[in-house]
Amino acid sequence: MNKIEFDEKTGTIKKYDETIVIIPSEINGVPVTRIGDSAFYDCKHIKNVIIPNSVTKIGKGAFYDCHSLESIVIPDSVTQIGMHAFEWCEYLESITIPKRVKYIRKSTFEWCRSLKSVVIPNRVKSIGDYAFKCCEFLKNITIPDSVTRIGEGAFYCCEKLESVTIPNGVTTINAHTFAGCDSLKHVTIPDSVTSIGNFAFQACISLKSITIPSSVKSIGEYVFDECTKIITQ
Repeated sequence: MNKIEFDEKTGTIKKYDETIVIIPSEINGVPVTRIGDSAFYDCKHIKNVIIPNSVTKIGKGAFYDCHSLESIVIPDSVTQIGMHAFEWCEYLESITIPKRVKYIRKSTFEWCRSLKSVVIPNRVKSIGDYAFKCCEFLKNITIPDSVTRIGEGAFYCCEKLESVTIPNGVTTINAHTFAGCDSLKHVTIPDSVTSIGNFAFQACISLKSITIPSSVKSIGEYVFDECTKIITQ
């Protein structure tokens, strides 16, 4: 326990230094309820993390730049995950977002280059800006019907992403949302969408056709720039 920095007043782990991290549910009789901002920041040697079901919140940048992190178990007790929480966890291959989480914050999984599998629960309302930017090995993702906002650059440069269905309820495809998705072949845009932002599908070089619904009233600049194979309908 000498490698844990713990705030007993708030139940927050502030720092932890180990290779395999099994976070205890309590320390000195005090329940562990939060993983603080930047608690594991730049812990490049951490490979595995298990979070107990006493934890309800993972703070901003909590695991930022944990370069060697390969797996993490997040319990369904967690309701909030802060922005940048797992950014630059380059070897993280899969993640299951807890069922009670409603918002995937800005850059939560940005530069998780090895990420192949993501499970998003049906309570998530928003996917933040750059949330999955440069998740280069993410091939497929199911965006649940509960999502009404997909942020700017949310899937920017997801080079292996092949298909995506945008939920009926999303009104805007923001700037750069799918730009640089080299393998993207199929996109389903629902009638709820009214605007498509600048560069939204730029350099989607595998995209051959896309149907833009009549509900779309505004299309930004360079939306299909460098999409050399595309036929719009």
